[in-house]
Amino acid sequence: MAVKAGCGGNFEDGLCCRMVIETKRVFDGCAFTDENITLTLTTQQQIPQDAVFVSARIVSSEFVDFIVTNGNDGCSNVIGDIVMTFAVTYSSGGVLTTVQATHRDSRNVLLRLPSGNSLVPYSIEVQSNMAIGSGAIIGPNAVSVSGCLLQIIKVTAPVDILIPTYGYCKYPPCTGSVCPGIRTNVFPSFDE
Repeated sequence: MAVKAGCGGNFEDGLCCRMVIETKRVFDGCAFTDENITLTLTTQQQIPQDAVFVSARIVSSEFVDFIVTNGNDGCSNVIGDIVMTFAVTYSSGGVLTTVQATHRDSRNVLLRLPSGNSLVPYSIEVQSNMAIGSGAIIGPNAVSVSGCLLQIIKVTAPVDILIPTYGYCKYPPCTGSVCPGIRTNVFPSFDE
């Protein structure tokens, strides 16, 4: 990418430079909401019989084992599972303990994917959040939680974006407050 002369960050020179920014593009997405849902979570660590549920929160979620079937109008049918990992805290004998628990749920959604001849690898991401109103220990490896679940499923891909710029930023000189009164504007703006 060639840079024109006079591309030193002065906006009066106009948009005279180009810059490539590497970022993640969202091609499509959808949101799933269930306001009154009860989930059964499975733990790998055993929970004592006298344990009392304290709290739970989602720490991660991912879309796994998905299959894509091309549909009409540029949409694809995406069938897979969302695996949510929770941090579950319980009390036993006056001691608080936090364990990981998981919940797996199937999803079938229509999404627009990058074109079939695209060399850019895409991924399907999911963000999950749950406002948990109540919970209970229901077995040595099982916890029940109820509340409102929100999941956002997105098709993303890394891309390079070409944008016009004014050039590199020219920062104003630093000023301090050691000698008050010398300068009336202690915090100059970028265009001064």
